[in-house]
Amino acid sequence: MSTAPYPSVDETILRLKKRVRSLTITLVVISIVLIAVIGTSAALTWRKLKAIEKTQGDIQFSQFVTDFNNGTDYVQPKVNTIQFLRRGYSIDFDSVQYTQDGLVLSGAVGNSTNLWISSLALDMTAQPYPYKIKDKWLQGSKFFWWPDEWNIGHAQTTVGSLNPGSSSPFHITIPNVKQTPDGLQIAVSFSGERYQYLGK
Repeated sequence: MSTAPYPSVDETILRLKKRVRSLTITLVVISIVLIAVIGTSAALTWRKLKAIEKTQGDIQFSQFVTDFNNGTDYVQPKVNTIQFLRRGYSIDFDSVQYTQDGLVLSGAVGNSTNLWISSLALDMTAQPYPYKIKDKWLQGSKFFWWPDEWNIGHAQTTVGSLNPGSSSPFHITIPNVKQTPDGLQIAVSFSGERYQYLGK
């Protein structure tokens, strides 16, 4: 009775080496695929998180600008254009000049209300447009107010009396203001004023 010859030890070792090699290659390929999948997922997640963070920052900044604009009157340094403030007041510049001393403005402040105003001081603050300070706001403490260091210049002038249905002239120089392509906006506010209703 004949028996099948057993493979030699060398052949067995050679087969085992081939199997180990193919298993190693399979493991390496699987590892590379897994690393690629994990890396791609991590990159996509990171990009989504960054996009969400940017969107949140844009929304927060937009809310900051909206809230600030709702509480502040702004005018543009434009000649012969009546610009209305809140509560029935207006500003009309008849002269806008950029000089070595700053931005020189002349014009009139109007009163369409039924209030007599006395001891009126007119405050004007030159500010950059909000988009110019967006990076500072996002990188900073995300203030709920407009810090003074963002302002370009500030000045105050005395108007005195402002009668109902009339206007009063003013002349003011805002220092440190230069004409640039970026432009600027002027925040306007009253201070020190006293009010009295018409006819009283």
